Amino acid sequence: MIQPRTDTVSITEGPIWKGLLAFFFPILLGTFFQQLYNTVDAVVVGNFIGKEALAAAGGGTAIYINLLVGFFTGLSAGSTIIISQFFGAGRKRELAAAVRTAIWISVVLGIFMTAAGLILSRPALLVIETPQPVFDDSLLYLRIYFIGILPMFIYNMGAGVLRAAGDSKSPFTVLVAGCFINIVLDLLFVPVLKLGIAGAAWATVISQTFCMTVIIKKLHRNSSFDFRITNIKPETNLLNKMMRLGLPTGIQSSLYTNLKPYNSVERQFIWNGYDCGSCGIRTD
Repeated sequence: MIQPRTDTVSITEGPIWKGLLAFFFPILLGTFFQQLYNTVDAVVVGNFIGKEALAAAGGGTAIYINLLVGFFTGLSAGSTIIISQFFGAGRKRELAAAVRTAIWISVVLGIFMTAAGLILSRPALLVIETPQPVFDDSLLYLRIYFIGILPMFIYNMGAGVLRAAGDSKSPFTVLVAGCFINIVLDLLFVPVLKLGIAGAAWATVISQTFCMTVIIKKLHRNSSFDFRITNIKPETNLLNKMMRLGLPTGIQSSLYTNLKPYNSVERQFIWNGYDCGSCGIRTD
């Protein structure tokens, strides 16, 4: 039988509602901090560069970022369902194989999405009719962000593995630390080093790489997983089950994304200096 670690939450002992809340709140707050990366970038560039940079970091690029985060978070649910079953049943050999398979999925999809994103960023921005004044900055930001897709995918999958074993606190604390690093680097790269929109994007990539590194170390140190970075490989049976369970959830999560971020009036207001008569707001 696999012995739970002291940082895991058990809902099989004591009052169920206490265990559920202790497990749930780190996940809830973690979702907030996951979305905070792009929001911080947008706030920093909006204050220190201008409205065009704000639109580039928070407009069309945010759509695809939220789309990717939502899809992969849903997809990883297929892996965590199986991992939690093995963990609860105390099947250590199957648990180790499931963890290796889950991380393999994140590595392969991360590499694929990085390549696809670098190639397809331009047509993707054209599809959502990104205005020309911010198109180049949006393209630069999105391409750099795609470089960080691999560490983001690995972090999310690793975090899902830990949660499946009852540990929702470790992924949360790692994510909070990553957000703090992102804020510090944004303030260093944008107003101090004058790296512009690229500086905000690189700050996110670096902070996501930090989160990935820490989560991998936590997986490695957990004896229940028997995880080694040099032994990442899939088990076909588990891979098929994870994809069968995760793909519907990933697609469902993606359907909430609005691929038309701004109507014609909002486009004029944000990018072209629109005089909003009745509301008394004007941007030039």
